[in-house]
Amino acid sequence: MTIVILFSGNRNHASAKNLASSTIELGCRRNPWGVFQARRKLSQILGDATSVYSLMRASHLVLGLLPKRILSDKRLAASFHQLPSQDSSGIQGKIEDVLVKRGVKSAGLITAPSARAVAELIERGFGTEANTRVEHNMIATSDKPAVPPREGTLERLNLVFAGRLSQQKGLDRIPELLAGVSTPVHLLCLGDGEQRSEIERSIADVRSPHRVELLPHTSDVESFFDWSDAVFLPSRWELNPLVIWEARARGRGAIASDIDVFEDLASSGPVWMFRDRSTFSSVVERLAHDESERRRAFISAIESVEQLSTRSSIVEYLEV
Repeated sequence: MTIVILFSGNRNHASAKNLASSTIELGCRRNPWGVFQARRKLSQILGDATSVYSLMRASHLVLGLLPKRILSDKRLAASFHQLPSQDSSGIQGKIEDVLVKRGVKSAGLITAPSARAVAELIERGFGTEANTRVEHNMIATSDKPAVPPREGTLERLNLVFAGRLSQQKGLDRIPELLAGVSTPVHLLCLGDGEQRSEIERSIADVRSPHRVELLPHTSDVESFFDWSDAVFLPSRWELNPLVIWEARARGRGAIASDIDVFEDLASSGPVWMFRDRSTFSSVVERLAHDESERRRAFISAIESVEQLSTRSSIVEYLEV
């Protein structure tokens, strides 16, 4: 297996590279010229490949620029990791859609980690009912027993965010949200990204009794989940964030923004949604003062992970 990384700016992907026999990094920039450069370089690499797995929309876009003959004799699978309605917004998104559809047209299998995304993919013509299905992101679970929730009324609520520091994740909202909360909150934000400097400046405005710490990316998120009372996801848009399921494996629910994706996830496990500063404050107070709520969430979270399939339709399809 050869991993081909088309664009520069990728971070924290050593674990993926360790699974492959070789890795090729093209180093193209994610702009129109970089896309055409990636197309030229990729066409020279794919000649001997028998199977191709296109992991992200950007790679589907590049595949859409290739001559049809290059993919005609290959077994192709493709995954989408954002809602098509989100990716398709704006003029650029609509133009890219034409090439993305062309790129995945010959795919025998198209996946997304949510039923909502699969429905949109079919409705918008990226896939069909015959070749498009839900495939949840797989997580590595620990043999170490999950740490039970803290007992009694909490004097401080511990929250963890883990992910890319980007506009999508909504961390710039932290000062506003915490300003309306009376129970002290200790929030740890783990990750790196293009908004790091901006977030560092904004959290400088957070005042006592609250505490916000910005920590670098770490592969040991399990210990942070065990420390926390819940994970924190103030995202503007998502699909099915892996951190939700990693936290659930440790018995932790999520405090999340009131968007459709989190409403979907609330049907399978503990998610407490907020619309604004007032509703965020209500969720914090509820979790801090209601031990039974935290215990119910602990049980529900672990049960939801136990329902996940350990089979990969992508691997099965590509290995035939």
